[in-house]
Amino acid sequence: MAIESRRERLRREMTDEIISAARLLLEKGGPTAITGRAIARQLGVTAPAIYRYFPNLDALIRALNESVISELCAALDSTRERASGMAAAFRGWVLDHPASFKFVLGLTSRHPGGHGLMERLPQLPGHDESTLRWAALCGLALLELGYAQEDPPEDFGPLYAAAAELST
Repeated sequence: MAIESRRERLRREMTDEIISAARLLLEKGGPTAITGRAIARQLGVTAPAIYRYFPNLDALIRALNESVISELCAALDSTRERASGMAAAFRGWVLDHPASFKFVLGLTSRHPGGHGLMERLPQLPGHDESTLRWAALCGLALLELGYAQEDPPEDFGPLYAAAAELST
């Protein structure tokens, strides 16, 4: 195993800090809040310093997208044995991170989303129609997020469990 040099470690740490700052801006203000200047302000550096780590804002957005998808997949990883457990973990993550969920679907920015997420989500146990079931779960999540300001017409929890078990 190669030993990471001090320079490589510092570069990785700064890259992680930039992505974390972008994520915080995303959650607080949506994707339009993510700018080089806003990230630099968060980190106490100059805006050009950000571009020593990412060639442009699009590269940073792609890295943020990858980071968010990895986090979601990690949250689902511990519940792989049961489709209903994965559905509950998915729902919990979405409700905790609504802006990040919409971001990875590509619903809130110029960044194309969805395909990266669907390619990375783990297979749901049980049936072969995993993509159909994930699509149903994503649709339910968007519906539930749409009711965030109002009282939902019913408890969405059982709907997630049913969608996780869909088959054709």
